[in-house]
Amino acid sequence: MPIRVRLALAFALVALVLVAVGGLLFERSFRNGLRSSLEPGLRRQAATLSSSRNQIEEPTAQPQVVNESDDVAQLLDSHGRVLVTTTEAGNRPVVGASVVRRARRGEQFVDTTVGDEREPYRVLARPDQAGGVAIVATSLEATNAAVTRVRNALLIGGGAAVIVAGIGGWVLAAAALRPVERMRRTAAEISEDDVSARLPVPATHDELQRLATTMNLLLAELQDALQRQRAFVADAGHELRTPLSVLRTELELAGRPARTSDELRDAVEHAARETDRLEHLAQGLLFLAKQDEGTHARFEVTALRPVLEAAIGASRLPAREREVHVELDADASVKARVAVSLLRPAVDNLLGNAVRHSPEGSTITVRLRRSEACAVIEVLDEGQGFPTEFLDQAFDRFTRGDAARGRGGGAGLGLAIVRTVAEAHGGIAEAANRPEGGAVVTIRIPTTL
Repeated sequence: MPIRVRLALAFALVALVLVAVGGLLFERSFRNGLRSSLEPGLRRQAATLSSSRNQIEEPTAQPQVVNESDDVAQLLDSHGRVLVTTTEAGNRPVVGASVVRRARRGEQFVDTTVGDEREPYRVLARPDQAGGVAIVATSLEATNAAVTRVRNALLIGGGAAVIVAGIGGWVLAAAALRPVERMRRTAAEISEDDVSARLPVPATHDELQRLATTMNLLLAELQDALQRQRAFVADAGHELRTPLSVLRTELELAGRPARTSDELRDAVEHAARETDRLEHLAQGLLFLAKQDEGTHARFEVTALRPVLEAAIGASRLPAREREVHVELDADASVKARVAVSLLRPAVDNLLGNAVRHSPEGSTITVRLRRSEACAVIEVLDEGQGFPTEFLDQAFDRFTRGDAARGRGGGAGLGLAIVRTVAEAHGGIAEAANRPEGGAVVTIRIPTTL
């Protein structure tokens, strides 16, 4: 059911309840007010009737009829017998015996019907000075007719009020939801290729304006993520194409006839290097893809020195091949809540980059220290450092500063993995050049997670 219909029905229902309750209360108050207005006149009639008791002749077997009018009046003796009555009242008391008994103690107002036509009357029964009861009544036909007219007016007016409330609810809902409908139409027209599309923001300074603003922020984030994903896929395709092309070329050359064993060996070595590059690229892409989907690694408070020692042990063979020495300067007391399965690949990437870009005979230093509320991991090398223009984008995916550092490198995912791991731990990654030469990459992980 549309919201406008539901709001219109809600308005109509509330109006119906208010009109019904208000109408009943008003009708009751109006009826009681009319009946109360009759009581002073009845008291005067009763007083006049009581004062005429002295003019009554001796009681007879039949009540004395004092007039032939339509008035209803009776005088009863102390035993409840009718002494005086009017034609309209008849020869029997117009009220019951219980009312007569209570009337001997004080005045009683009751409603009853009188005569063969059962006409409604308002009756006053009160004691008189001789121990009897004086009864007078006035017709309620005019009063009931007035109450009926008021009830009919309330029904008509109340029904109209309910209809107007429903229509008003529909109109108000339509006006309030008009900005939502505009946003819906705009959202339906937005395509994945329209990266600048935004929802119209109504100048209403209310929840709708905040909703539109929030949705636009979400659209911006989604479109930015889509652009990054497209760029990632394009860059990944570009990076994969080069080693695959080289690998295909080497295999085709190896398959040609009259190739010497040295040429075949050289082709196989080139193919093996390109295969390693493909493997590292695939591993990096898989790691980043998993982190983009959300990490499910296990985080626990861990001493960080053993993690660094294991990473250094794994890097000793390539470091030895390049005649590079790796040192560890670590505070064994530093602990943090980390996922070792994430932190270890980040440190491996830092050491791999440092080894690849360090000159022969140089030293790589891995430091671990505590700074304020962070565990700080630093990897320092003695190479040429980062190009100054590269520092701002050092952690972007598929960016490399290898040409400026004089070495061939990987796919440009190593530092991107480092930043992703640091952010997964609630920390940051930083890259800088050392004043004495070389580069330093820092991972800061909060120790208060």
